[in-house]
Amino acid sequence: MVDVPPAGQRVKIEVESRNGKTHIEGVVLHPAAKNHLTVKLVNGYNASYPLDEVTSVELLPSKAVTNTVESVQQEIEIDDSLPRVRILHTGGTIASKVDYTTGAVVARFEPEEMIASLPELASIANIEAVKLGNMFSDDIRPQHWNTMIQASKQAFDDGCDGVVVTHGTDTLHISSAAMSFAWGGKGEIPPGRIAFVGSQRSSDRG
Repeated sequence: MVDVPPAGQRVKIEVESRNGKTHIEGVVLHPAAKNHLTVKLVNGYNASYPLDEVTSVELLPSKAVTNTVESVQQEIEIDDSLPRVRILHTGGTIASKVDYTTGAVVARFEPEEMIASLPELASIANIEAVKLGNMFSDDIRPQHWNTMIQASKQAFDDGCDGVVVTHGTDTLHISSAAMSFAWGGKGEIPPGRIAFVGSQRSSDRG
């Protein structure tokens, strides 16, 4: 029986079952069952294999971690011909990373990292980000709606053409309704478009 590496270790394993041999690459998680090896696959899903079917475990080096914030600040160039869009970062799954100790996600993805992961945005708009919080949407309360509303107004006062609010999906519809009522309560409309966006997968899973 093979030795099980600690949680968080990247591995390449060979599994031999009645379906034949298979090679799997992923990150070790705490086992989902006794005498099983559980890994988070590259596609983000978890898979468990009986230890008596695991014929080999190869340890892989961890992926290099770069200072994303510094690299983003160095690479961003302003193009005056493009619209100016401000991201209001509140958290949620879209702003989460996988915690390989538990296999769950935690809200700890910084807005600069989100911009860095989508460099093609630079050809569409001048993107800037403001961090309002990093929480899951079931923790959003009315005071947070007020913060989002004021931040959207500040963005337009600063000359932005549009606003994108990154938000958890559970209560995204409630916060977007609050934003709509705040801007349209007197029959008015915001100076530019406001979009709420969420995700069913953490940002580090693509």
